[in-house]
Amino acid sequence: MRAADVLCAQLDCGSAVAVVEVDWFGEGSGHIWADMFDCQGNETHLSQCGISSWSRAACSHKHDAGVICNGSSVAFHEGRVRLSGGSECQGEVELYFRQDWRRVLLDSWSLSEASVLCRQLGCGSVLNYRSSPSTTEHKHVCVTGFSCSGNEAHLGNCSSAQPVNCSSGEQLYITCSGKQHLHLPMSRHVQNQHFKMKGKKQSLISRKVVI
Repeated sequence: MRAADVLCAQLDCGSAVAVVEVDWFGEGSGHIWADMFDCQGNETHLSQCGISSWSRAACSHKHDAGVICNGSSVAFHEGRVRLSGGSECQGEVELYFRQDWRRVLLDSWSLSEASVLCRQLGCGSVLNYRSSPSTTEHKHVCVTGFSCSGNEAHLGNCSSAQPVNCSSGEQLYITCSGKQHLHLPMSRHVQNQHFKMKGKKQSLISRKVVI
């Protein structure tokens, strides 16, 4: 991860948020010049890091790695969640994962993950979660493998999701309690009142008192 941080800094793209495998961006092409970079994390260029091997014959593009920096559009969208097929706080759970929206499977889900999801959406607390009545074509990719304590603010703070074939399990449908609305305090309006003090008629100015 330190080498990834150095690369993102070199590209003026912030810091690294993830190091991903070849199936994210596909295989590269051309000659592979270096294998393992040994960086301390404070370098400004990958060329300043040590390299364990040059032009190693065993290397191939099937082992290419990718980096996601926090200055990229991928990092902005990655990990976002939404609900579809219902309402703002109820529906089938979809996660933006590997540059596309993916359905989430029910198999790894518990009350802890459901609570984090409702919190992330700003939809209060979880009411229930269950299997979705709809299906997705088996060729599509779904995600699973979440593990949260229940106190996280975002699913991205839980263990990483894993891609699976959508036919391998039931898809998730969740119902949260709903958006939390701010209720303004009621106000009491004090009307003009007239009263006499020491023989003189005085007036109390009308004002609004917020309670």
